[in-house]
Amino acid sequence: MKEIQRMSITDAVVENIKELIESQAYKVGAKLPTEAQLCEELKVSRTSVREAFRVLQALGYVENKMGRGAFVADYKKARSEKEPWYEVQNAQFRDFMETRMAIETLSVRLAVERAGEKQFKELKEIHKLFVQANESRDMVRMIMLDELFHTKIIACTGNPLLININKQLLEKFRIYRGDSFTDKTVYKNAVEPHERILFCFETKNAALAVEEMRKHLEITERDMGLIHSRKKED
Repeated sequence: MKEIQRMSITDAVVENIKELIESQAYKVGAKLPTEAQLCEELKVSRTSVREAFRVLQALGYVENKMGRGAFVADYKKARSEKEPWYEVQNAQFRDFMETRMAIETLSVRLAVERAGEKQFKELKEIHKLFVQANESRDMVRMIMLDELFHTKIIACTGNPLLININKQLLEKFRIYRGDSFTDKTVYKNAVEPHERILFCFETKNAALAVEEMRKHLEITERDMGLIHSRKKED
């Protein structure tokens, strides 16, 4: 493994592990070293390794198995699956946002009711990293962590159907996320809504969580909609 010289660069850890997976140094199905082992081998902090694992999981390279650790996922198979669980042609931005509104308002209600203390702490940590990325104006990381925040909420439901629907939706929605890379307003505007949603988890207020998620997605739709309309005019 290559030693990481700068402790705070999670992206370097992500690229290092990706390279090992793509070169088949770590084969599909193989168990990855523990966080402690990677910290020692890459000379980085545990926080950097933990965040890197989250990014790799979102990218489809890593699969976390409860109580067993992190394993190399079949990322090539995931990429080659052209037909997801639904077949839709020419879905538009508004279609995605309407679907997100239905799925994520339901999910946040269930998540607030069902999430344990460990899951709440993980959600808080993702938000903390999101705030740091916002302060450093790291757009790539902000987009990734925003996606992780919403994905984590859906994972907290424990509902495999919601989790699978969200996974398929994310793959299709990334084209719109990619369009917003040059506009910092969209993700900056997510900081306060995320904090209000976290407050709902802390106070176990499921009804308020639904309302806060609805407001958050409405702001997102407005901001991203303006970006996409401008792109069409260019």
